[in-house]
Amino acid sequence: MENPNESLSANFARVYGSPGEAPRVLGLLRAFWPLLVICLITGYLLRAWFPKPYLSVSTVGVLFFLVAGATALLLAWGDRRLGNFLKGAKGEEWVAHELAFLAAEYTVFNGLRLRGGKQNFDHIIVAPAGVFVVETKNWRGSVEFKDGRLVFPGGKEPSRPPLKQVKAAAAELVSFIDDAGCGDLPIHSVLCFLGTKLPEDIMNVNGVVVCKGEKLTEVLQETFDEPIAVNLRDQVVHELRKVIE
Repeated sequence: MENPNESLSANFARVYGSPGEAPRVLGLLRAFWPLLVICLITGYLLRAWFPKPYLSVSTVGVLFFLVAGATALLLAWGDRRLGNFLKGAKGEEWVAHELAFLAAEYTVFNGLRLRGGKQNFDHIIVAPAGVFVVETKNWRGSVEFKDGRLVFPGGKEPSRPPLKQVKAAAAELVSFIDDAGCGDLPIHSVLCFLGTKLPEDIMNVNGVVVCKGEKLTEVLQETFDEPIAVNLRDQVVHELRKVIE
């Protein structure tokens, strides 16, 4: 007898990977690594005081006071930075939830890192129209685009320009697909914003499709070219699955 749950899941995209894992892990490391330095300094001060002190009590007291102040500042700074990473992880989880409801001919990979690669892929979608690399940004406020660059109001550019980020990820995926012998497949770069005010809901900026989260599935279902052959899609899925397994 056919399992109703299996029959229902067959109508939707196949999903692999865990969304938001990379920003959670990297967030902890990048936010609180200075505390390791504090621990080393504290250990040095304790060693300088016990069992045979070679620093005066007043000197050690002042140094401990300075260390305590630095620890408080670093904890506050780390907490804010970790909050930004966790916000990014929640954005990836929201997008992954939406992608899971794509049709059965789609395959979704979340939180993937290719063997020997440098890029953390938020989402890779193997679709009838090609392979999509989706970078998710869960940012408040608004962004603008000038001369093919993303800038905040006032003209300031992010420290890690997301357009360059998603292009670098797409280039790495192209190299991976070529090395796997999957043929010349169309690779589409997509920059998806959540909670961010954009000039337009869907736009093309310097070869990258920029869209709001609510429009992402519409972008993925767009027919850019002739649908790629099913066997080629299956070959790409097979190679990406090997990375996970």
